[in-house]
Amino acid sequence: MKILITGATGLIGRYLTRSFESRGDEVVIVTRSISSAKKVYPNSGNIVEWDNLNSLQDENVSAVINLAGMNLDEKRWNDKIKKQIYGSRINSTGRLIELINTMPKKPEVLINASGVDYYGDTGDKNIYEDSPPADMFAARIVRDWEAEAGKAEKFGIRVVYLRTGFVIAPDSKAFKKMVLPFRLFAGGYAGNGRQYLSWIDINDLVRIYKYVIDNIRLTGAVNACSPNPERMKDFAKHIGKVLHRPWFFPAPGFMMKILFGEVSDVILAGRKALPKKLKDAGFEFKYPDALTAIRKSV
Repeated sequence: MKILITGATGLIGRYLTRSFESRGDEVVIVTRSISSAKKVYPNSGNIVEWDNLNSLQDENVSAVINLAGMNLDEKRWNDKIKKQIYGSRINSTGRLIELINTMPKKPEVLINASGVDYYGDTGDKNIYEDSPPADMFAARIVRDWEAEAGKAEKFGIRVVYLRTGFVIAPDSKAFKKMVLPFRLFAGGYAGNGRQYLSWIDINDLVRIYKYVIDNIRLTGAVNACSPNPERMKDFAKHIGKVLHRPWFFPAPGFMMKILFGEVSDVILAGRKALPKKLKDAGFEFKYPDALTAIRKSV
C-alpha cells in the first residue's frame, strides 16, 4: 500500500511512518523542508516539499493522512499566532484537496487529524462523536479543519476525522512538559483538578490509524482516545506514583492564565470524550488505563 502523509516529522507522523514502513508499506512524505525531513528519514527516497505538491498528482496513493499543522501550545497566543495556527491547518488541507482533485486515480480514504478540543469544556458529561462543537478558538479550528477535509467527499473518498486526545508517548514534548515538574518534586494538577483529560497511548493511536484505513465502515468523526478518561487530579497522581514524587501541588487557574495566556483555556477545559465508534467497530485498546501508559512512557 502507498500512503501519503503530511506532517510526518511530527510526533504522530514519525510513529506512523515507521510503523507503516516496518510492515512493507510505501510512504510518501510531504514536508516544508526536505533537508529537515532527511534528518528524520535519512533513507527515504519519497520526500516532497509542499511547493512541489502537484508533482504527486499521478501517484497511485491508497490513503492520505493529513497531520500538518502548528501545535496549539507552540507559542503564546496573540492575534498573529492564532492566525498562523489556523492557517497552518486550513490552508494546507485546502491544498491537499486541490491535489486530490487533479489525481486521475483518487485515494480510497483521507484521514484528517483532529482533536477533542472540538467539544470545549463539557464537565462530567459523556461526550460522543455526535456531540456539538464549542464556541471557542480551539474548537473553531477543529470545526473548520474538518469542514475543509470533508470537501474530499465530493470525489467519492471516504473521509475520517480522528479527534485525538492528549497523547502519551516517551518523546512527546507536551507529555515531557507535564512530567518535568514531578521530576523536580513540584508536580501537581492544573486548575481544580476535577476536569477530565481525554488521553491516548501513542501505540494505540498508531493502531487506530491502521484500523481506520482497513475498516471501511468508519467514516466521519471518530474519537481517538482511551475509553477511560481521567480527572486531571488522578492523572497527576499516576505520574507521581510512577516517579515516586509528590503530586499534590496545584497550579490554580489564575496562575495558568498568567503563565500561558489564552492557551490555558484549552488546558483548564475538561471533556470526557469516549471512543464510541471505535468500540462499536470492534477496536480493542492495548493500553486502556492511564497508569500503565504513563509507566511505560516516563
